[in-house]
Order: sequence, then structure tokens, then C-alpha cells
Amino acid sequence: MLKNMLKALYNRNYQIFFTGQGLSIIGTWIQNIALSWLVYRLTDSAFMLGLVAFMGQIPNFFLAPFAGVWIDRWSKRNVLVVTQLLSLIQAALLAWLTLENRLEIAHVLSLSLLLGGITAFDVPARNAISVEMMDTQDERQNAIALNSVTYNMARLLGPAAAGVLIPVIGEGYCFLLNVASYFISVLSLVALRLRVSHHEKQPDNMLQQFQAGYAYTFKQLPLRNILILLGIISLTAMPYIVLLPVFVTQKLGASVGAMGFLLAVSGCGSLLAAIGIAARSGFQGLEKLLIVAATTIGCGLIGFMLPASLWFAGILMFMLGVGFLIQVVGSNTLLQCMVDDSMRGRVMSFYTMTLMGIGPIGSLLAGFLASQIGVIYTLALGGVCSLAGAVFFARNLDVFRRQACPIYVKSGSLSSRDDCHF
Repeated sequence: MLKNMLKALYNRNYQIFFTGQGLSIIGTWIQNIALSWLVYRLTDSAFMLGLVAFMGQIPNFFLAPFAGVWIDRWSKRNVLVVTQLLSLIQAALLAWLTLENRLEIAHVLSLSLLLGGITAFDVPARNAISVEMMDTQDERQNAIALNSVTYNMARLLGPAAAGVLIPVIGEGYCFLLNVASYFISVLSLVALRLRVSHHEKQPDNMLQQFQAGYAYTFKQLPLRNILILLGIISLTAMPYIVLLPVFVTQKLGASVGAMGFLLAVSGCGSLLAAIGIAARSGFQGLEKLLIVAATTIGCGLIGFMLPASLWFAGILMFMLGVGFLIQVVGSNTLLQCMVDDSMRGRVMSFYTMTLMGIGPIGSLLAGFLASQIGVIYTLALGGVCSLAGAVFFARNLDVFRRQACPIYVKSGSLSSRDDCHF
């Protein structure tokens, strides 16, 4: 079983990629927690937390779909080297301004916007290159799951480390740690030994390439419904993370340590779910888990309406960690198993847009609603919308399965329609 869970790590390139990206994402989580705590400490505003998150993610909504065209045309490693270097510069500027006591909210908003633009190219390229390193479909599925293990190990370790480091060394030095993590990531990318890819000259211009990717993604019901459900979750449920500092201070009367604990508990749930998905031998059946995940998310968010305590909040955060991991990784896996290699960058860019580009609109809305109706009712409203999304996907499940089968065969994920088992 262990060998099945770790089969992608027998690939030398993926070992290096896994390590470098893991350290980089830990640094990113440390920076994210330090930045959210710094912003709330400086402004005492839930709306400002939402605005910072909005600025950091909204570029994904506009840039990610077009970034996919570039990713399908050029070397994915070169794209990642550039994005990681630019991210390093962004973190260095944030650290310098903070340590020199020059940081203002305008700087935070501008630097968040810059990082969001970088991420629009970084995330789809990272998703695509990790799959293309693999030789078989089983290895590809395992690589997708291990990517989520990497992310959630970082999500577990990063916030826990931030909770310890912020009171001891301050936010500025936390940002410097992220600078170091990006440097390690760049070195790992340079160390990869990838097969030389010869990119044929595309006959269409970039707009035509974008339109072809859009039609390929959204005219096929299975791909479209996966993204619709993920979009509902991204818009209404995922902004809970932005409101966590407000919940911790107002409802629990606690400090940054408690926020780090809750995020670590959520990371534990996600890590266990990621390990479970990595241990799976096939991708069929994941569509059912998307419904279970959306339902779990909905129930977890509505649960915040019950009397608050740190331990009960920890249980809810564990549920949310499991639910969000299955939703994100299950969607990624199904999409990657359906897509042709020639369209992988573009489909992953629409996935990135849905996951990270719609989120900032939800973050801004959640920050506004929390200032008007309170953080608890805002979280519960997101839960209700998640349950509605689960009902929508469940009602179309039979059609989804019928139409998904030939797509799996065409992409090479299944050898024939006889292999479709739902």
C-alpha cells in the first residue's frame, strides 16, 4: 500500500520537484499567516482582510485563462523559474518594508496584486509539469495526489511555524524566511532533467488558442460541471480562511497562536484526506466524493453557528480541511484524467481561475458581509451555498458519468468504454 501511495516519488525529477515545492509552499504559508495577522493588527478591519485577499487573487480571474495559452506553447520549467524568481522579489520587498517600519496598507495591496499576477502563471504551470513528468496514468494520478500532500503538509507546518515565529521574530523575518524558500525552489527547478520538448509552431494566434481552450473546457458537461461546483465552493465557502482572524479574536477571544492551531488542525484533516486519495488505485468514483466533500464543507461552516469554543472550532476546521482537500484534489484529478496533453495548460488555467480567481470576489464579499451581519452568519451563508452546490452536482451525476466515459477513453485514461465502472 505504501509503495502505491508513493509511486510518483520513484521518479527522480518528481523527488526534486516535490522537495523544492514543499519548502517553497511552507514559506508561502508562513508569509500568508504573518501578513494576515499584520494587516488585522494594523487596521482592526475584517473588510481590509477581505480586500487584501481580493487583491492577491483577483489577477487569477483575468490572467490565468490567457496564461494557459503561454504554458501550452513554452517550456513549463522556464515559466516556473521566472514565476519563482518574481515571487522571491515580492517577498523581499515585503520583508524590507516591514523591517524598516515603512510598510503601509497601500504597499500591502500593491504587493498582493503583484503576487496574484505571478500566481496566475505559476499554479497552472506547476500542475501541468508535475503530471507531464510521469510515464503512466497511475503515476500521474499519484503525482496529483502527492501535490496535495505537499501543499497540506505545508499547510500543517507553515501556520504552526508562523504561530510560533510571529511573536518571537516578528512578521518581517517571517517574510525573509519565504525569500529563502523561493531560492531553494528555483535551485530545485534548475536541477530537473526533463525530456526536451519540441513545441511546434501553432497555426492560430493566441486569441484563437484561448477560444479553442475555452470551447474544449466548457462545452463538455463533465468538465463544465466540475468547474461550476468548484466555483460555487470558491466563491462562497473558501473565504472562511480570510475571516479566521476575526473569528479567533471576536468569538474565541484568542490570539495568533489559536489561529495557528486551528489552521494546523485543518491541515491535519487535509493531509489525511490527501493520503487517502494518494492510496487510491483509480480515479473512477471521485465524482461521488465531490458531492460528499461539498456536503462536508457546508455542514462544517453552518456548525460555526453553534456555541463557540476552541476545541469545537478545531473539529469544524478538521471537517473543512477534509472537505476542501477532496473538493480541490478530486476536481484536479478528474480534469487531468479527461484532458488531452495539448490542452492541459489551458484546462489547468481555467481550473486555476475557478479555484483562485473567483475566490477573491468571495473574499471581498465575505469581508463586507462580516462587517454588516457578523462573521458567524457570513460563514453559515457560505455553508448553505455549498450544500446547494452539492445538490446541483448530484442531480446531474448520471449524465456526468455517461458523458465522461468517452472523454476518458479519448484522453487515454481508459483503454475502452468497457473499463468505465461507476
